[in-house]
Amino acid sequence: MNLLYEKIIRPLLFKLEAERAHQIAAFSMRILGKTSPLRGLVAYYCQTKSSPVRLFGLDFPNPVGLAAGMDKNGEFIKSAFALGFGHVEIGTITPQRQLGNARPRLFRYPSVNGIVNRMGFNNDGAEIVADRIKRNYPKGKRNAPLGINIGKAKTTDLDQAAEDYITCFKIVAEQADYIAINVSSPNTRSLRTLQKPDRLEPLLNAINQARKDILSKMGQQRVPVLLKISPDESFRALDIVLELAFLHEIDGIIATNSTISRAEPNLACCTESGGLSGSPLRKRSTEVVRYLAKASGGQMPIIGVGGIHDAMSVGEKMDAGASLIQLYSGFVYKGPLLAKSLARSTVHRRQNSM
Repeated sequence: MNLLYEKIIRPLLFKLEAERAHQIAAFSMRILGKTSPLRGLVAYYCQTKSSPVRLFGLDFPNPVGLAAGMDKNGEFIKSAFALGFGHVEIGTITPQRQLGNARPRLFRYPSVNGIVNRMGFNNDGAEIVADRIKRNYPKGKRNAPLGINIGKAKTTDLDQAAEDYITCFKIVAEQADYIAINVSSPNTRSLRTLQKPDRLEPLLNAINQARKDILSKMGQQRVPVLLKISPDESFRALDIVLELAFLHEIDGIIATNSTISRAEPNLACCTESGGLSGSPLRKRSTEVVRYLAKASGGQMPIIGVGGIHDAMSVGEKMDAGASLIQLYSGFVYKGPLLAKSLARSTVHRRQNSM
């Protein structure tokens, strides 16, 4: 099946403009999600024996997750789980619907297995997405965790950014198994400034307070909060991020978002501006995972993201200190059965380590 994708389906999709191909893939996933018998067959074919992970107070059936960006609006969560993902992260979600940046804004670079995007948080808005999830895949009736990635609107000034995050947090908290705070996308102007200590400290404090308010006023179970960070920060900056994450009771770190770096000589082909993901990100994201794991003494759970496309790249992230991994570009290049393959590789990895 993977051979069919790589030899026939992918070449056809790659003849199309990248965002158009993404829309076709998303449409196919939505159809699968609505077709219960077919989805059941796919789930049966893609099931793994067992490689569960207990993290953030949640049970993950396997360590392989779908990163935010593929399913921005929570439209094909069931399909992703049927394909073997152990968790799905949707978004990034903003308080109100926004169209994102002008097209074209998504580009493939097959020579390096990379993708550049400057999408700009195009999404349906927090209330619509939360309602969609509640209707189609409500909390309490899931077999695996659902993360919701939130961010600020394009037009929101940095001084008011915390209000956007709090608004989103309160809307989606009821349906999220965890919430990811995105302060690291390079495609919303000045967003990465929120990683600076004078911006990040009050933001994390406000989010933590909102979480406590929700728990006390509504009696909801505590929602884990994760921080998604940039690969382009210095190790000194990562130390500060880690210190603030512990101070404000952040449950884990997602390392990393896409990169604006084109430092490697073979990346001269990646001429479009925006965040670069896929194989070119692999080395740096692993360095960040390893550094955070060591600097935290293994006390800060990490989800490793960047350049994951085979069993070796999964093992690399987990050896560096990641407890879970996520992929997006690998899904584009390797096809819909990649999650199944990687999840099974983690079973063999665990058996071999015993």
